[in-house]
Amino acid sequence: MLLTKEQISEQMRKHAEKKNGLHDLMEIMLESMMVAERGEFLSDNPGNKGNGYRPGTSYGQGRKLEFRIPRDRYGNFHPQILAILRDQEEECDRLAGVLYTKGLTQEQVIFF
Repeated sequence: MLLTKEQISEQMRKHAEKKNGLHDLMEIMLESMMVAERGEFLSDNPGNKGNGYRPGTSYGQGRKLEFRIPRDRYGNFHPQILAILRDQEEECDRLAGVLYTKGLTQEQVIFF
């Protein structure tokens, strides 16, 4: 069964209204994007195949996101979305350090 963009959007909106719904949607979207990216990667690399998943974590909206990272047979697939998330985490750590050195307390830095 194929859904239209409007139907998918409506279902996502309804799920987001549930407790922890937005958090769940972020995890689902990350996994879905990585699986689609692996599909494109494998289509460009004949002879290579998908080989399960490995656990992954990141942070989003102040909470820990847990998701599965797709793998390929030869270990050559590295999702680009993870590089973006890693860059954001490093930038947040750098910013927190700068704010702390400028005299903000740890509590002020956390809530900044």
